[in-house]
Amino acid sequence: MTGLLSTASRALEEMVDSTADWAVELLRRTAAEMSHALDRDAMRDVEGAAEWRNLSSSRNRNA
Repeated sequence: MTGLLSTASRALEEMVDSTADWAVELLRRTAAEMSHALDRDAMRDVEGAAEWRNLSSSRNRNA
């Protein structure tokens, strides 16, 4: 292509590339934040559990 259509095509390709890069970065950041939140919540649940601190608990922890 030449002329105006060529310029428009290149501009559209650049826009699509930058939008895709932005979307991928956003997804990666969101996945990392969710992973950290799950880890933090799981750690809080385990450390805050009464049977975790009470080793003489009769509940089977291996179940």
